[in-house]
Amino acid sequence: MLQEDALIVDYGPDFHGTALKTDSGIVCVIPRQLNPHSEAGNALRELVQGLGGTCGQCHGCPLGSLP
Repeated sequence: MLQEDALIVDYGPDFHGTALKTDSGIVCVIPRQLNPHSEAGNALRELVQGLGGTCGQCHGCPLGSLP
C-alpha cells in the first residue's frame, strides 16, 4: 500500500534517523540531508540491514545512494 501524502517533520539537526519494523515492512525516518558516507549513515544502514532490509531499494533514499 502506498501513501499519497508525505509526513514531513523536522526533528532538528541532532536527529540522524531511525528505522523500525512494522507488520507491513520497514519504516525509515531519515533526514534528506543525511550524508550516506557519514558515521550516522553507516549506522542507519546497519540498522536497516539488521531488520532484514536492503538499502538501495527505496527510490530517493539517501542511504541507498552509495555505489
